Amino acid sequence: MRAFFAIAHLTLRHALRSHIFQLLLLVLLLAVVFIPGTVGAGTASDFIRVTLLYSLSGVSLILALSSLWLGCYTMTHDVDSYQLHMITSKPVSRVTIWLAKWVGVNVINLLLLFLASAVIFVIIQYRFANSEFAPAEKEKIRNEVLVGRRSYLASKPDYEAQVRERTKQMIARLQSQGVKLELTPEVLDKMQKAARLEVVSGDSELKVGKVRAWVFENLPEKIEKPVFFRYRPYIDKVASEGQRVTRVQVLAGLPRAVNAGEQNQNIFNDDKSSYNVFYNALSAIPEQVQSGEFHEKVLRPEWNIVSPDNKIFVAVFNGDPKGGTQFYQPADGPKLLIEECGFFSNYMRAVTVIAIELLILSGLACAFGGCMSMPTAIFVVVSYLLFGSFAVFMTGLDYLSGTADHVGVFISKLILTVVIPLQAFEATGPVAGGELIEWSRIAYLGFHYFICRAVPIFIFGIWMYRKRELGLIIRK
Repeated sequence: MRAFFAIAHLTLRHALRSHIFQLLLLVLLLAVVFIPGTVGAGTASDFIRVTLLYSLSGVSLILALSSLWLGCYTMTHDVDSYQLHMITSKPVSRVTIWLAKWVGVNVINLLLLFLASAVIFVIIQYRFANSEFAPAEKEKIRNEVLVGRRSYLASKPDYEAQVRERTKQMIARLQSQGVKLELTPEVLDKMQKAARLEVVSGDSELKVGKVRAWVFENLPEKIEKPVFFRYRPYIDKVASEGQRVTRVQVLAGLPRAVNAGEQNQNIFNDDKSSYNVFYNALSAIPEQVQSGEFHEKVLRPEWNIVSPDNKIFVAVFNGDPKGGTQFYQPADGPKLLIEECGFFSNYMRAVTVIAIELLILSGLACAFGGCMSMPTAIFVVVSYLLFGSFAVFMTGLDYLSGTADHVGVFISKLILTVVIPLQAFEATGPVAGGELIEWSRIAYLGFHYFICRAVPIFIFGIWMYRKRELGLIIRK
């Protein structure tokens, strides 16, 4: 163990002497100290949310680059400078050397992560406590940002069943018009492509003057805290540019027993499916909202909004004054948010997710840096991560145009069985939006990505590091 700690200590010293690492430290200092003081936003809640998002995202990105650089640098520097030749002449195994270097890289990165996270947390709390926000704005920040809320997505329809039914209708309509069809695989694929486009686009659009309802299932039986309905409408087109102010009216579905009577009592019999849902508007008229941005409405628990079978019903009315069509993307939700824990607990969960990401990145860098040159190792690690990112993008498509897309999705799913996507470690967005980071998600990341996927690569890298012939390495 003496040799292990000595190598880890030397790794720390070499890291601190690296000019690239010193530059990353300077950028990290800017992200921690200056970003929270320079970010501006419209409302008080937006100010706290954007400050938290930008500063924590900057720290995560900088330390990720630091882990990648230091992992490759420490493994290749000793080889290029012939220091490893002298170390291996001692009674120290290369497994010990590899593990000590990996630990040394992680010690400095994790220490910086927790220090930077602590500074950001203190700055956020200080500015919130000493700000001149109105009491209503502060209460909104506590309920929407400085909190950990569990999210529940609305039930999604069976798109494939609707595509099959729509395709049958198209065939029947064409045949009734006397059109002779040769139902070859190419023709069926083209018809299914058109049907799928109609189904997906029709499910996301809401015409002016119409109402769209969502059903949220598997909710807690007893909800004693406010429920927040989060939604994001687009107007006329799904794009970040060209959005304008529109009008939306949110309606809460109130489940009432069939025999409720004039008192409208929320008393149900043993048949949990025997109830009616009455929609009540949360505002007298459609409210002005900025399209392309997230908005939230509060559903009070005293309204008895949870049905006997643990469902909540919410609807929106398109009251756009210019007659525009609103779009609600499935990727944006809508979703329900219910408080589960405080901000500190949720914040530390986000920091834990970032720490797992850094452990994996440094291990990948050390694994490939131990058997390759530094530029090649960086290229391989970045390519590995990009493969995972592209695979996640393909598997997340809501609309598949044809056979090529289906094949691409199948290949992407195969890639994701062995590749680690960086999107899985996104934690700054949820914590800035007050969404709960589940312990089950952290356990999933630790087991499936770190143990099942990263550790085998670490072992392969150690094996290649042991087999590397140092006598063949000659630097001029």
